[in-house]
Amino acid sequence: MNGGSDQIRSFLHSLVQPASHEQYVRDQKALTDLFKEPGFFLTLQLLAADKSLPQPERHMASVISGRELETKWRSKMLVPEARKPEVRQTLFSFLEEEDFGIARPQLGLLVSVARIELPRHFPNLPQLLLNPLLTCLSQMSVGPNANLSPAGSTLLINSLWTISALVKEWRTVKLTAGAEVMKMLESVLVEPVGRVLQIWAESQASGLDDWVTEESGRLAFKILARFALWHWGKAKGHQTEEAIHRIHALVHHTAHYTPVIHEHRLRLISTTSATRFKVLQTLYKLIRAIGKWWRSMIGIDPKGFCKINGTITGVGWWWGQVGTVVSHAEGDINDNDAAEESYPKRFLLLGLLLFKDVLPILSVDHANVFTPDFVLSALRLLIDKMLPLTTTDLDALEEEPEEWSIREVSDEEAWAFEFRPCAERVLIALNNACRHLPATSKVIEPEVLRMLQEAESVPPAELPVILRREALYCAIGRLSRSMSSHGGLDFRAFLTGTGSWLGQDIPGLRILKRRLAWLIGQWVQSEEECAQLDILWQILVHLLSERGESSDRAVNLAAVTSIKESVDLWDVDIAYFIPHLQTTTSELIKVLGECITLDGKRQVNDAIGVVIERTGEKILPFLPDLARSIPTLWHGAASLEGEWLFKASLVVLTQKLVGAAKASSGQLMELVIPLIEESLIPPAKDFFEEDGLILWQASLYNAASPYEPTPATGLIRLVPGLLNMLSHNMDLLDKALGLLESYLLLDAPGMIQQYGPAIASALAKALALSKPNSTALRRLLATLSLSVRVAPLSQWAPLLLDSDIFANVIAALEDDKASGLILAAYLEILARLALVDPAGYLGMIKESAMRQGRDFEKLLDECLDAIWRNFDYVGDTRMRKAVGMAAARLLTTGHHLVLERIDGEFMNIFLDVLGELSESQDEITGAETNLKPWKDEHPTLWSEVENTPEGDRRNALENEDPAFKVPFKAFLIEALHRANEVGMGPYWDKADAGTKHSLEKFLS
Repeated sequence: MNGGSDQIRSFLHSLVQPASHEQYVRDQKALTDLFKEPGFFLTLQLLAADKSLPQPERHMASVISGRELETKWRSKMLVPEARKPEVRQTLFSFLEEEDFGIARPQLGLLVSVARIELPRHFPNLPQLLLNPLLTCLSQMSVGPNANLSPAGSTLLINSLWTISALVKEWRTVKLTAGAEVMKMLESVLVEPVGRVLQIWAESQASGLDDWVTEESGRLAFKILARFALWHWGKAKGHQTEEAIHRIHALVHHTAHYTPVIHEHRLRLISTTSATRFKVLQTLYKLIRAIGKWWRSMIGIDPKGFCKINGTITGVGWWWGQVGTVVSHAEGDINDNDAAEESYPKRFLLLGLLLFKDVLPILSVDHANVFTPDFVLSALRLLIDKMLPLTTTDLDALEEEPEEWSIREVSDEEAWAFEFRPCAERVLIALNNACRHLPATSKVIEPEVLRMLQEAESVPPAELPVILRREALYCAIGRLSRSMSSHGGLDFRAFLTGTGSWLGQDIPGLRILKRRLAWLIGQWVQSEEECAQLDILWQILVHLLSERGESSDRAVNLAAVTSIKESVDLWDVDIAYFIPHLQTTTSELIKVLGECITLDGKRQVNDAIGVVIERTGEKILPFLPDLARSIPTLWHGAASLEGEWLFKASLVVLTQKLVGAAKASSGQLMELVIPLIEESLIPPAKDFFEEDGLILWQASLYNAASPYEPTPATGLIRLVPGLLNMLSHNMDLLDKALGLLESYLLLDAPGMIQQYGPAIASALAKALALSKPNSTALRRLLATLSLSVRVAPLSQWAPLLLDSDIFANVIAALEDDKASGLILAAYLEILARLALVDPAGYLGMIKESAMRQGRDFEKLLDECLDAIWRNFDYVGDTRMRKAVGMAAARLLTTGHHLVLERIDGEFMNIFLDVLGELSESQDEITGAETNLKPWKDEHPTLWSEVENTPEGDRRNALENEDPAFKVPFKAFLIEALHRANEVGMGPYWDKADAGTKHSLEKFLS
């Protein structure tokens, strides 16, 4: 190692006491450069263990070596096998380190090493952790008030912390090794850890306030809880009686001691003990650990856990604490989570969440508890005390209404951390727990209705009245499904009643207006027919368009979301919305321009997109207004945080505009083309290239012409960029080929005339870059096959020759290593060429032979061999028929090499196709029923182009395909007659009599 111990110490000293920023940067780089030196981390670890060094230097050495060795332990260069025993020994020395900031990185590394090496190596690890634990237990067991020495305390806490981290690491390992290690750890450590917890329990009875005892009890509980979770998560048949007994004992223990811990906390809060804060921190962590463990156990097996004696009582105690605190709170509930609080925030949240988790079990298995009075008491507590907006909410709503509104909608995890969202979850769970009750026994819905009627009897002029009604609207929205089914709430009458205050110019009413808009969105999801109420739309449009002191952006955005939800009902005829379409569209555009945040703008964007999709052609008169707004929004986004994400949403919105305009979308191209072009170049390319390509494809699907509105501003302008992409970007090959196919379907003659050589060159480059047997190659060959069918062959054939595509296709059919699917795709190209123009096909072979300096007839022979050799690889019925038709058309050229193939090869192809088609032939009409329409054979692509102009173009092409439209039998008879006229007779006469007889029988 180039960096010796002294040099490393020097670096550490300089880094913890930098002389200047420049020197700090240099030393940091110098130290980092040593990371690749053999033995460096081992030296660093020894420095961390050296107690003669200053603490900050040791701490840095511990953190760096612990972090880096976790990922580099397997590197034999950095950690030689011969030195690993030494490293392990050093790791164990940190069990005696009193500075936890130094000890924990190294003990964490010990756990990581164990994760790598157990169970094959390091088998004595459990015993090595047990020994210090037993040493500490022997001192703790001298008497109930016996105290450990400082060194013993350090050893105990570090040992338990390491065991806890080790069990946590291995508990979730699903492999067989995980179970093996967990059994090994359990057999050695559970009993002594249980003794630590017992000593902790005895200390609670004696009222001692010793941090070491409290912390050791907390860690011991976490270890036993993790073993319990491991067993509880096993299938029922794999849980041992001993493990279940220990689980029951731990549940009893926690149910008994949780109130004791809480009382201990309350007592400590009122004292002035020097260690008070540290002990409070540990006790609060312990009580949270118990609550989290209970929730985890309930999550795995709710019924099983609730059957354990003490569970329901324990949850009941916790819910009782919540009820006591909340019911006596004056105003907002204290949401301080400090350990020295009597009822910290997370303590109360755990009570709410545990109550929520057991409600389904209570309602079914504990009818004596889950009484109507119990339900109503919980309901009133939630609505009266926990659902109203807090002072913090009101302040945020006042200062940043848009941001606050977005957080309300988008923060899906808030229920686990905040009282009001959590209370909403509990309310829903309480209602769901009553779902099985008969209608006559339901108490929630009638009570909520009574509360609403009582609240509506007081005009919402004062803030407390507004907040009360807002909380009730929140409850009704959360319970909308049951309120609409069982509550008896006449929603039309309810909405009509809001007219008494909706137009009043009272600033506080914006709080209620926002919630009303939100409630409408919730209700229509439960009762879709209500979306057809005219009064509903009058209210939503009013809330969307209202400005002034009694409204704000939160009201507007809530209306936006509810409009989206009220329109996005695909099972209801959209006619109900059409009378409000113009006003709604206009107002949505206004709100989109007024929003100041990315999320706000995207929220409005999404709503506009749904309106466009649902209204279809009815939106056409308003598309110009929407289209005109996009450039302004685009240029205005430059100052927006999240500029590119918003621009991406505008590209998506434009795509929906194009989809709505369909064949009229040519008038939008002056908007569309610049968006596509910008999306394909940096920096926009990094954010929404994919969206730009989708917009491009959608524009082609819906285009009537690539030259609208003019060649300079139409889709044709993008073709050079497409061909460049096709030539050089294999990652986008699939999308580029889809775009090229759309252009060819739009105007193949024009495309070949204007860009023919460039198209052929780009396809040739893509062909050369495509990997053999790849999906990309098959996709490319399919595009070539389509080009042969739609392009004028008189212009396209020379380009296929000039670009060497034709020669490559012929050569590829000779590759015996290629997959059958690839060979079939190559054969399809030749078959389509021969089917379109058999004489031209022979001419292409002749020209290719001349360019390669080869004999024409020999090359033709190879091509004819390829047809027969690869025919069996063709699996698609339509394609097999196309190959048979191509062979038949080739006979009409009269070329002797082709006519020679009638005996054997071509006849066998004809017989195969005839046999395959006759099996499904309709006996009356003679139709070939196993030939499916193209749209049925390609459902994925059809789902993209259905109801678009390209869908019509593709259908027309595929339905006119001879391989689909023309019966093979009639086609073959005609081809054989024409072949007979050009000299097939002698070759027919020489053909195998049996084969001829079989063919004549099919054709008769």
